[in-house]
Amino acid sequence: MRALFISLMTLAAVSCGLEEIGTPGRNDGGGIWTGPGMDAGKDDPDRTVWYVTLMDYPDGYDWRADVEKGTVKCSLVVLANGIPMMKIPVGDEYETASDPDMHRIIDGHVYSDYSTEEETVIKKDGREIFRYPSRESICGMVVDSTGIHTLGQSRDSSGFSYRINGRIVLEHAVGRTFGRLQRDGNDVCFAFSEPVGSATDTIERYYHVRNGIAVQTAVREDVKRVWDIVSCQGEVCYLADVVGIGTPVLFMGGNMEALYMPASSRMAACRLSMPDGKPVVEGICAMRGRALTGGLWMTPREFHSFPMGLTLSSICLSGGSVACVLNPSSPFVPGKVYRDGEYHSIPLGYSSMGVNTVMMADGILQVGLSSRTCAKPVIWRDGVLDTLDYNGYISSVMSSKADDVMLPRSASWTGLD
Repeated sequence: MRALFISLMTLAAVSCGLEEIGTPGRNDGGGIWTGPGMDAGKDDPDRTVWYVTLMDYPDGYDWRADVEKGTVKCSLVVLANGIPMMKIPVGDEYETASDPDMHRIIDGHVYSDYSTEEETVIKKDGREIFRYPSRESICGMVVDSTGIHTLGQSRDSSGFSYRINGRIVLEHAVGRTFGRLQRDGNDVCFAFSEPVGSATDTIERYYHVRNGIAVQTAVREDVKRVWDIVSCQGEVCYLADVVGIGTPVLFMGGNMEALYMPASSRMAACRLSMPDGKPVVEGICAMRGRALTGGLWMTPREFHSFPMGLTLSSICLSGGSVACVLNPSSPFVPGKVYRDGEYHSIPLGYSSMGVNTVMMADGILQVGLSSRTCAKPVIWRDGVLDTLDYNGYISSVMSSKADDVMLPRSASWTGLD
């Protein structure tokens, strides 16, 4: 009987391709399953491994409404080259959230964050690594030989903290980060603003942090507002509004250059990236009497406007190429995939969930698309659709060559609340 039981259990594990390696519990990452996708790329280290993370809910559950958020039985599924790699239970019981911006793939591992009523919990592959006493929204994470670097904005106040392995390196009770924790060479960098007020006025001071050391960014006296700050090859670059100039100005390499913008338009929100040391600006323009319009500046004078009614959700910059997915504002209009000046329609009723659903590697573009009507999610691969047999949404698409790619930051845009 014992031999028969063991044989049946082995058969069940093989038939589903997954192996249960734990039981539900707060600290042990229980209920986690691993599958054959864990071996993807091991036989050929030069082969690209494509990772997809998605939320899987019970059949028939309306995950768009998600009326049982936090208590419904659901899982975070990781696929490696289309093969199940890992399945992590999600919910308040497991201290793992279903929000797409609260987990990410780094070096083939799933790192997640979760906020209890008093703490922030960081996990790797479903197992707790550390927790600390403060409720924070993690807007940036870097993993290197020194540990896990996190940039967290307080959920209960206006402050933030920069930590390594949960230990505070820099903390401010008041201040707003620019939603990015980045590598610049061997350095880990981010920027923040801090209000300085008097009885009659409040101004913003801007700071750049490199390896935990904050230095005030020397902006010109005629700067009204800084939209974004990044570090590139050891230099601090920023995009700002300047008195007397009607469009944002890029400050880089000791030079300044105003962005070209359509007539009668103003910037509503924007972000700055520096792939290969070259500036790329993502922006949303507002025009009187018209819907918001998104676009890209590949140089300050080269503006590409997206079609009306489509907004940029996720972007990937790689080797001089630009790709992004544009979500429709109307359920009766299909979204688009944009790649180097060309548009490709996506199925009606589908859109991108989150800011990490576009990835390029080896000349191949993959986009994770989720249904607005709770149909099966799909992978758009160079125009070919691959339906995934799950009830839920795709939260990210990543590759093992992500270090060669300029990845998106957090979901927040400077200028849009």
